[in-house]
Amino acid sequence: MSEPAQRVVVCRVGRERFAIPVGAVREVVATPPRARMPGVSPAVRGIANVRGSLITTLSGPALLGFPADVPAEWLLLLTGWRGRVGIEVDEVEDLFALEDHDDVPLLALDTLLEPLLGPEPSRR
Repeated sequence: MSEPAQRVVVCRVGRERFAIPVGAVREVVATPPRARMPGVSPAVRGIANVRGSLITTLSGPALLGFPADVPAEWLLLLTGWRGRVGIEVDEVEDLFALEDHDDVPLLALDTLLEPLLGPEPSRR
């Protein structure tokens, strides 16, 4: 018997679509106002208050190598980094089985986030 297909959240930034494993996404919220942080990478949009928790917000376009001029509508709150990190995206399409959308690249979260945030706290 074969293993079930990995479930992913398919998102869009500009014209680019990508997938994130569903287990890596805690929830999706409308992008809240952010306080900018001086001296950080342009990919770090700032700190947002989401129901009393401070969340480091990252620009989806900047993570993918695109200009991050316009704020995105949605914030994907991640389960890693103690649930204190979110990625701004333009659209969250839906949940899918990865095999049904093998044309959509799976985002390598660790590879993209560790240079900005350091290793995930549970892995230190």
